Amino acid sequence: MKAKKIGLLFIVPVVSIFFAVYFGIYVSKAYYPNLPFEGGSKKNVVEKLENSNQELVTLAKVNGYYWLGFEGNQKEGKDKIINEMESKGLKYNYYEGSGIFFGETDRVVVTGQVWTRKYILYKIPEESFLGNENIVK
Repeated sequence: MKAKKIGLLFIVPVVSIFFAVYFGIYVSKAYYPNLPFEGGSKKNVVEKLENSNQELVTLAKVNGYYWLGFEGNQKEGKDKIINEMESKGLKYNYYEGSGIFFGETDRVVVTGQVWTRKYILYKIPEESFLGNENIVK
């Protein structure tokens, strides 16, 4: 009987600590890969992307670049970027590797990377947006 009480006194706190740590990691989204830009938390980025309804979402503006996110596959994300940039007057040229090339004389390159299997992140030069902060939905 005494051994059972000692075992319970040990097991209950250990299990409680385990669940607290697990819950903390889950809530903070610490298990996601690092973001390729500073100034945002994984949790905020995931929340924005989950609520995006498969539209492009502005995640950050860092060092002269906009970081946009898309929930979906690479092809759909590329098509959204092309449509958005063309609606701003840039002519789509071609797609190669992780780069989407726009413009005739002044070349603009948008690079994309898979952040997780559900989310694609795009890096767009600030000057291609001509100072308009709210271009992307």
